[in-house]
Amino acid sequence: MTSLRLRLFALLAAATLFVWSAAAVWIYLHTRAEVQRVLDRRLIEAATMVASLAENSDALVATGQSRIIAVPRYNRQLACQIWSLDGRLVGRSSGAPAEPLATNRPGMSERDIGGETWRVYTIADPGRGIRVSVGDSLGIRQRLIRDLMMGLLLPAVVGLGALAFLIWTAVGTGLAPLKTISQRLRQRKPADFSPLEIARPTQEILPLVEAIDARSAKLEQMRATERHFIASAAHELQTPLAGLSTHAQIALRTDDSAVRRQSLQSIAESVDRTSRLVQQLLALAREESDVDRSEPVWLSLSVLVDALGREFHHALGSADLNVEMTEEAAAAEVCAVEAELVLALKNLLSNAINHSPSGGRIQIHVENGIGEVGISVRDQGPGIASAELERVRGRFVRGKKARGVGSGLGLSIVELVASHMSGRLDLHNQSDGGLQATLWLPEQKLRA
Repeated sequence: MTSLRLRLFALLAAATLFVWSAAAVWIYLHTRAEVQRVLDRRLIEAATMVASLAENSDALVATGQSRIIAVPRYNRQLACQIWSLDGRLVGRSSGAPAEPLATNRPGMSERDIGGETWRVYTIADPGRGIRVSVGDSLGIRQRLIRDLMMGLLLPAVVGLGALAFLIWTAVGTGLAPLKTISQRLRQRKPADFSPLEIARPTQEILPLVEAIDARSAKLEQMRATERHFIASAAHELQTPLAGLSTHAQIALRTDDSAVRRQSLQSIAESVDRTSRLVQQLLALAREESDVDRSEPVWLSLSVLVDALGREFHHALGSADLNVEMTEEAAAAEVCAVEAELVLALKNLLSNAINHSPSGGRIQIHVENGIGEVGISVRDQGPGIASAELERVRGRFVRGKKARGVGSGLGLSIVELVASHMSGRLDLHNQSDGGLQATLWLPEQKLRA
């Protein structure tokens, strides 16, 4: 696992080393140019001084003799030669080679003598008939520049080590709040979802703290919902299971065939109710988990409704109910996950069937809104009291006017499906009686 502290240190160290190296290169180039300029200026001054101080040069030129002249030791690396204009060596310093340092051309020049390169400045004095050449070795110059750079870079290298330590310490100090957060999270009990208390969190750490607190609050809410769900499910299952046990005991103990038949009929109804409740609980659990969610596809609304009509054929026939679709609804297509859309329509139709009077009709049509479209299911039942329209969206909640058997999970399942489809569920009573339940979806998810 990569260390964030090590990664930040590496990035900062690399950036610092890059800047430091660029500065060192610039210092080297600038220092070398400046040293060359200063040393060249020294050659010019030395040559001018030697030319002005050279004594008895006329006699030496006339006699043709040469000797070692005493030149002021401006620097021990300097070499000096005095030549007559006709090419005879008049005098030279002790460190100067016997070969000419330069050609007859005045000014700066470079020349290789005995495998060593010399930088030479030559000045001529036609009036006195002499030419003075002063030079120094480029190798000595390079050693001078190298020694100077070593004197500058050695403290810089030591400073880099100290800077690396300071960067490592500073990064550790900056990441200390993260370490504090991780320690507190590790020390927490599994059921502790209280907010993190970080004193004066920095601007960068604050979003992380807020995100963790928000996630903790959501987990706490989910656990509370889970506890409520389990408790409600146990309560709802208790009634049909108790009924099953009671009717089974009656059927076992009675000798009356009519009573036994009635008990067995009650057992069958309790089994159906329990089966529907378990199916709805499983559907709700599947919808609450985002595992293996399929990609949405375009689905024909009429095909889905026809399939559900065949599934509810017995219930529709026994109550003499008709399911009608408008032309627009019959031609509509919905972009959704098939299992989710079928689940929502199934619960809306089941709710409408349970609350519709015998001989009634259930209508399915398409609503148009602002930026959204809706699939509406209308029934001719008693509707829901206005005060209960919001409450019935909860789990295991049924309206006071509810008919038939039911668990109170249908509308909560539809609302959960609607949220997965970026939609919403709207409930309202019709003016002529009955409930209209509308599944509103973004307009791009339905086409007619």
